[in-house]
Amino acid sequence: MGGYPHGFYGTLSHLIGYENTFIWYVLEPDLIHDILEAFTTVWIAVYEEVLSQIQIDHLQIWEDISFGKGPMISPAMIREFMNPYMKRVIDFLKSKGVRIFLLDTDGDCNSVIPVFMEAGVTRMYPFEVHCGMDIVKVRKEYPTLQILGGVPKSEIVKGPKRIDEILQPVEQVLKTGGYVPFGDHFIPPDVNFENFSYYRNKLNQIIDSIGTL
Repeated sequence: MGGYPHGFYGTLSHLIGYENTFIWYVLEPDLIHDILEAFTTVWIAVYEEVLSQIQIDHLQIWEDISFGKGPMISPAMIREFMNPYMKRVIDFLKSKGVRIFLLDTDGDCNSVIPVFMEAGVTRMYPFEVHCGMDIVKVRKEYPTLQILGGVPKSEIVKGPKRIDEILQPVEQVLKTGGYVPFGDHFIPPDVNFENFSYYRNKLNQIIDSIGTL
């Protein structure tokens, strides 16, 4: 359940725009809390109805709160405006047997990983390498966090030698478990079929050689 545009920052920025969101955090904090309180109440009610009829695997939270140099709001603001509501939704779903909570944010999200984990997030993606995301470092710092993505998409165009290089950290993290490797966003159109095939076949070989952990 969830996905675009379900988020505790993502929904706000989607509905009222980035500029208004940033301004209202400062000038209209009570209004922000009121909006998020309303959404949280609605989401829990909808999910309760869904879960009365079917079991789900995971909740996907869409935030896109980071850019190339870091998050667009501070960890303190996330703790104030996002985490209380995110935690309420996650705690409700956990009480219904849901165990996977996947958060989507592009860019450099190094500083906000532990903040989102405080709210109950168990998985994150896509870990954009060119923005400074290092999956080996993330795995060492957060051994329980499940990682998705982390393959630098724009490097695949450079051919087999470079592909072999970018898959070395992938192999290292795969051995620790809790990792699903794929391109750190959509594969760009300048990646030709030959290079993509080499990348995908080489990745499959690595996965097969390590097995399921």
